[in-house]
Amino acid sequence: MRKRISLLLTIFLFPVLIYAQDKPYFFGLGGSYLIPTGSLTLRFSTAGGLNFFYGYKSSDKWEWFGKIEYLNFNKENREKLKIKRNVNLGGSEVVRTFDLPKLETDLKIYGVSANSNARLFDYDFLNGDITFGFGIYRWESFRSAYFDTLRVDTMGTTYDAVILKVPSLKQLDWSGGFDVGMNLSLKIIDPVWFEVNANYKAIIGELWATLDLDLENISVFQMFELRLGLKARF
Repeated sequence: MRKRISLLLTIFLFPVLIYAQDKPYFFGLGGSYLIPTGSLTLRFSTAGGLNFFYGYKSSDKWEWFGKIEYLNFNKENREKLKIKRNVNLGGSEVVRTFDLPKLETDLKIYGVSANSNARLFDYDFLNGDITFGFGIYRWESFRSAYFDTLRVDTMGTTYDAVILKVPSLKQLDWSGGFDVGMNLSLKIIDPVWFEVNANYKAIIGELWATLDLDLENISVFQMFELRLGLKARF
């Protein structure tokens, strides 16, 4: 009798055990450290972001997942936010560089993307993947107004060198984008994994130029992303 019960339990539980070992589904969340590159460095310094993902393992070599993410560039690159002007000082024309300490600007990006992991190696406790994805992003950019008189002090004489009267600017738009990189997953305790991801991300958005502030047009938001997160398989 006991043998029959054991046999029946084995028959009924075998698919469940196999499914539990395979664990094709996964979800997770992470935080990002964003390093702007290209023309985006002319306005912003490093930034942060958050993301949530849910996916499915279709084979030993491929995983597919959707991702929701939020990127927030809210720290100005003060080393780049400067203007140059020709200034007449005592009858001589000279070029002077002025800081813009009152200028505030930010860029917030909300995205939904489809992504894939292509397995490079697979051990019981460590996985490595090439990862890539394509997404749609809603972004909003804000630049503050700038009303100020920039002065030069030379030989005890103060000159009103530049008078700035620039209104604020806000942009809202949708853009496409992609990312490509590498991902490492380290098992902490089954079913939880720790992930490290490094990728290049580009979003085809355009920030308009402001010539009075020497701000050039930015046509692509380029950045390197370092992401740390946790993933659970089930």
